[in-house]
Amino acid sequence: MGIVDGLIVVLWQLLPMAIVVLLTLLSVWLVRRWAERRAGVIPGGTAFQRDVLTMVIVTAAAVPLLIALPVGEHTRDSLFTLFGIAVTAVVSLGSSTFASNAMAGFMLRLIRQFKVGDYIHVEEQFGRVTERGLLHTEIQTEHSDLVTFPNLHMVTHPVRVVRPSGTFISTKLSLGYDVHNRSVEQLLLEAAESVGLESPFVRILELGDFSVTYEVAGKLTDTKRFLSARSALSRAVLDSLHGAGVEIVSPAFMNQRRIPDNQPVIPEAPVAVAAVTTADAKGPDSEVFDKAERVEKLSKLKEELVRLTSEIAELEKKAKGAATEEKERLDRAIGQRKAISARLSRRIEKLSAEDETA
Repeated sequence: MGIVDGLIVVLWQLLPMAIVVLLTLLSVWLVRRWAERRAGVIPGGTAFQRDVLTMVIVTAAAVPLLIALPVGEHTRDSLFTLFGIAVTAVVSLGSSTFASNAMAGFMLRLIRQFKVGDYIHVEEQFGRVTERGLLHTEIQTEHSDLVTFPNLHMVTHPVRVVRPSGTFISTKLSLGYDVHNRSVEQLLLEAAESVGLESPFVRILELGDFSVTYEVAGKLTDTKRFLSARSALSRAVLDSLHGAGVEIVSPAFMNQRRIPDNQPVIPEAPVAVAAVTTADAKGPDSEVFDKAERVEKLSKLKEELVRLTSEIAELEKKAKGAATEEKERLDRAIGQRKAISARLSRRIEKLSAEDETA
């Protein structure tokens, strides 16, 4: 009977600790189940919350677990001291890995540079984001492989994000000097338009020893077909040039055909060669750098609004002690500036909204 009583006493002493362990395991299990169900609605969108909640639950459970241990007061104080030293050592020793990646994960959440489903370039890797966790970011490459990056790597290396509102895709090729550049430009623009690219343009990248390097590009608004659109553009360029009887000499092709000694290698101009206009000289910069253009314009508008606000304050100060005629003139000037300020404010709000949706 004494053995049974002793066993009951021991089990009774271990009961609080067992309850803490069971509640911790139950909480972790519930968090995992919630994350799995949530992932069915938002794929890859709950890894961060799941990791953070699991870490918080396990860390928080350590304190009541130490309190529930069936040991003396002196031993419990020693265990708390040991626990504090252990936590400090883990944070210190793991600062270059665990802690750094966790802080980088929080930083990525604050910056909001990309989200699940976006196309991103990280060094040589390119793919769509499938998961954003506390410690890592996972992308699926164009070969359907899954690549995991530590969050610290994502913070310390450039990340290029394909904007959901649209991106420019391009292809390069080399053509001989015996083909007029205006004819090439027309054929390449037709190829870009045939695959649904907006605002297409052609650039001459290099005048090589044996060929001219061209680039044709256009804006793709449906970024979900990013890979197929790049292939379609290259195919359209082949069809357009070959259909017009133009040879492609990429990447390096030296033409050694015999020609008469006095015949210059200068192509005949097409029947109608468009003159270089101001739009041609400007090029695609306003389309390619649309966000930079908006930011610059927004900055100038804000500076102008600050200047007008300062002028209105100065005029209102002068109007307080001015004579009747002078006060009327100042009031008219204040009214004009306030009307301009209102228009500037509306313009700033519109540009800010466009920048958020881009």
